[in-house]
Amino acid sequence: MKESETVGNNTDWRRQRTFTVPKTVAREGKLFMQAHLRIGGGNTVSPRLYFHNDGPGTEFVYVGYIGPHPDNTQTSS
Repeated sequence: MKESETVGNNTDWRRQRTFTVPKTVAREGKLFMQAHLRIGGGNTVSPRLYFHNDGPGTEFVYVGYIGPHPDNTQTSS
């Protein structure tokens, strides 16, 4: 459920996976969410759900995004 190092090191791809959270979760109010689930059985055509489990902190799971697969090595040209 974690993004690859390649995705994490690419500024544009990382930005596509950075979402707004309360400042009690991240001081800047934004967080790079690496945890994700594929919805459905397809590869890059299946939607993704990106989330952050802040159970130990706020006791909530924050959903940052549900939608088409963000860019990566298989989707970018």
